[in-house]
Amino acid sequence: MPGTTVDCDAVFFDLRDTLGDVDRPGHLALYRPSTEILLHAVRDPVGLRVGVITNLPAEVSAEQGHRMIAEAVVTENDGSVVHLADVLDPHGIVINHEAKLNKPDPAIFRFAADQMGVPIERCLFVGENLVEVLAAQAAGMRGVLKPSPPGKEFQPAVITRQGESVRNSGRAFEEFLEQEHLLGERLLVCGSRIVQALDPVHRPQDLPPGVRTAMGMLVYALTDFVDRAHMKAEEAIVPLAVARGMPSDRARWMFDQHDQVRAYGEAIRVAWQRMQNGDPRDASHAISDFRRCTEGFVLLFRAHAAREDDELYPELGRHFTDADDATVLSVVRRTGPPDIGPYAAIVGAAEEALDGAGVADSADGVPLTAGKA
Repeated sequence: MPGTTVDCDAVFFDLRDTLGDVDRPGHLALYRPSTEILLHAVRDPVGLRVGVITNLPAEVSAEQGHRMIAEAVVTENDGSVVHLADVLDPHGIVINHEAKLNKPDPAIFRFAADQMGVPIERCLFVGENLVEVLAAQAAGMRGVLKPSPPGKEFQPAVITRQGESVRNSGRAFEEFLEQEHLLGERLLVCGSRIVQALDPVHRPQDLPPGVRTAMGMLVYALTDFVDRAHMKAEEAIVPLAVARGMPSDRARWMFDQHDQVRAYGEAIRVAWQRMQNGDPRDASHAISDFRRCTEGFVLLFRAHAAREDDELYPELGRHFTDADDATVLSVVRRTGPPDIGPYAAIVGAAEEALDGAGVADSADGVPLTAGKA
């Protein structure tokens, strides 16, 4: 086994909260860039065979689980995509439904080692759940606890550039913020669906309960995620790029549009508040104001995020050193949420409520990151 520097032959990872977020049933969003760096490191320089051991809920089939693993993106660069299944040993995918066992039963770890064809004492399990790590050790497998949220095992270590291109600086902070944009994309589609659902509504009593729920979730996400977390994190790193020589006027548009987004967000919040107050003579106006302000937010933020991905983030990244990138990623994590999982759950709840209300996906739900290969 060339290049191996640890006394084992195979490593099994947990999926959820270890390698990524399962932000909705059957969909895995891997942590980038930390998961990308981790998987490539253990497979190539370290030389281990890589597998996963995962518990799927009853409503998600093993077939859906395999599809989730096959579709999860590890690396995306200039049109070339590496999926999680490409990195894994074909005998290393262990799903509880197929094993007829669930973690933390020690037997599932023995099952995994047998399926891989590696003695269990030559296997390592890595997960964020201490009970599962202890269960792996009880089965005879080595176990390592991985920090969650991710990145703590890399920071403040320097992460050098990966996948640099015209539209991508290859910096770690850029990958992290673009991952947040993927969640923002889902939020914008929810906003478009809410606008569509409110078109025929003029009285509070005509508002479907599911649409009302989604409206409240949108207000929460705008206030706590988009404003207090994501946009403030972006604003915190621009002065560091300016200190490295970037002209300050290159980011002026971002600050201006952030102010406009905040104005839309506050107007949406006030309209929601007016709806809660229950004044029958004001409620129809509040619903109309909520709809029009949400439409304005969706249109602006869709273009805003695409311009950040394709223009601003690469410009910032080109002015940072490798050491700056590690510092900036730490600043982003401290300014914004250390884990966007709760916000993904909130957006998921809005999507579920709109599904229940029979509101179809809006035809204009253009992906925010469509401009970047």
